[in-house]
Amino acid sequence: KMAAVRVPPCRPQHQQRSVATRAAASDPAAFDFSEFAEDLDVNVSAGVAAPLATENVRLRIRMRAYDTNLLADAVADMATIADVTGAEFKGPVMLPTRKKIYCVLRSPHVNKDAREHFEVRTHHRLVDFKKLSALTVEALMQWVPPPGVEMESSICTNATGGNQLRRLQQRQAAKAAMA
Repeated sequence: KMAAVRVPPCRPQHQQRSVATRAAASDPAAFDFSEFAEDLDVNVSAGVAAPLATENVRLRIRMRAYDTNLLADAVADMATIADVTGAEFKGPVMLPTRKKIYCVLRSPHVNKDAREHFEVRTHHRLVDFKKLSALTVEALMQWVPPPGVEMESSICTNATGGNQLRRLQQRQAAKAAMA
């Protein structure tokens, strides 16, 4: 017998924050780039940021949460930021859900055969941003994810992230040399 333990999400507060996030992302003048100019290595002139990188840079964000609705809201907010700032948005990729099952005795002293099982499901999503600009990075830095969503981000280039493509090209070249 499996019983799912779920934490109810705080909907009204999150919906208000989501609307505020979309409004802030739609106004590029709302971001102050001069504060982060040294950290981002970006030229800042007249409030307009220069592009961060070319197409070979990718920002990968992995999210974890107990509630799928929170993940869907976070992905929708990130897609809105990408649309407004001109970045290319890929995802969400639904990664495998991890289940942690806890077995608890119903009675502390007798009836060892009477047990209850509880599970906690952790849902994972993966999104990628390509064609990044300083405006995209700044909007994502100022964006606050919904409470209950854990995020990890990494930036990689084709030199570090394109190993599979490189191996495929090497195999094709080896096949062509043998023929």
